[in-house]
Amino acid sequence: MSAVKKLSFKKGEIIFKNGEPASHIYLVISGEVGLFFSTDPKNPYITIRENETFGEMGVIDNELRQSRSSCLLDCEVVQIEREIFLKKYESSDTLVKALIKSLSVRLREANKKLMRSR
Repeated sequence: MSAVKKLSFKKGEIIFKNGEPASHIYLVISGEVGLFFSTDPKNPYITIRENETFGEMGVIDNELRQSRSSCLLDCEVVQIEREIFLKKYESSDTLVKALIKSLSVRLREANKKLMRSR
């Protein structure tokens, strides 16, 4: 089983669900992915486009998925196993690790507030 895979999804397909373990991060090669809170399952709170990543917060924070990711268009993504990402993360500069961790925690807290307001 490969640690990095290129995957294709059709419009409407779910990549991961709210509450699942964060075992991968994703890079969008083509298409668009919407992230949806359980409180508003029809309207994405953010749209992820080409050359953007998603799914990293749960990997960095070792938390469950906070949202559902669904393809808004047909998509190609690169799926990267948690262990591969964490090796790169852990080998990075201390300042970079602190910055990434801080941004992830802040974003998670902002998402929780946004979810409660919907």
